[in-house]
Amino acid sequence: MPFLSRSHHLPNSTRVLLGCLVTVSSLLFFIKLARFRAASGDIKLHDIRVPYIQLIPRYTIFYPWAVVTSIFAEISVIGFLLSTAVLTVTSRYIEKFWGSKEVIKFVFIVCSVTNFLTVLITIISNIIRGDAMGMDKPLGGGISYYIGFLVALKQLIPEHNIVLFQGLINFRVKHLPFICVSVSLLWSLLFSRSLYPFIPSVESFLITYIYLRFFQLFTVDPLLPVSSNDAGNVIYGDASDVFKLVEFFPDISKPVLSVVFDKIYELSVLLGVIAPFNDDSVELGNIRAQKRSEQINQTQKSVANSVAERRRQVALQVIEDRINKESRP
Repeated sequence: MPFLSRSHHLPNSTRVLLGCLVTVSSLLFFIKLARFRAASGDIKLHDIRVPYIQLIPRYTIFYPWAVVTSIFAEISVIGFLLSTAVLTVTSRYIEKFWGSKEVIKFVFIVCSVTNFLTVLITIISNIIRGDAMGMDKPLGGGISYYIGFLVALKQLIPEHNIVLFQGLINFRVKHLPFICVSVSLLWSLLFSRSLYPFIPSVESFLITYIYLRFFQLFTVDPLLPVSSNDAGNVIYGDASDVFKLVEFFPDISKPVLSVVFDKIYELSVLLGVIAPFNDDSVELGNIRAQKRSEQINQTQKSVANSVAERRRQVALQVIEDRINKESRP
């Protein structure tokens, strides 16, 4: 009953996404378990494939909906618990800014496109290398929304500090996407010796950025950083200077990368892939980013003041108890 009570207070997007995760992963597990029990030979539960749920390159053309179902298809306990934690924490926080419908739409759009491109690149790579075994390895899982949510958090709280191990590790949220993509590259080179997880990490990073930068649609008051159902201006993307692509990379690389990214942007506009930002769009984006930052800082100050007040009350109560004890005969 405590679990039901806690789940009742979860935001709508969190409940929907967790519901998808639990449903798909449970269905996958029971199907694999049934096949494992029915198998006569020596086979491991982990090696059983379910192509109409999992994203398996060889069978994707026959089960195209696996591009979507594989988003929530976790095959290990650790992966399931990690995905549960990520979806719970990030969707709950981001819904405050976007609203539940946008969070759900964001996950399905980013992850579905990421999975489609991942399986396409994997098929082409396996054909070129003649790797028939690689066509049967399942892809997908939560890595696409792991990276996607990090990019979204970089947009919303870029200057927020994360402190670990009593200050031994200290970094800002805006550095997390680059760090995680770099780690996925090292993992692919040193451990998996394959395109996974580097390729889906890069794809998720780029797809999320492109969606948030150019295509995400909000109907909001231009001075407010949060979603609203009230009538207002239609805003496409985030044209703010702090959300430029070059801002995701280390400072030492920005002079070179800014030139490259500007050329790519100009070419994309020329080809009609994206609509160019005008001065008003950039100014509006900067105002919204500033307002969002001020709102977050105000919230953090309120929380800090509340904690300080509670500590003061506790300290006063302790002092009062001591005085009462000492005054007794």
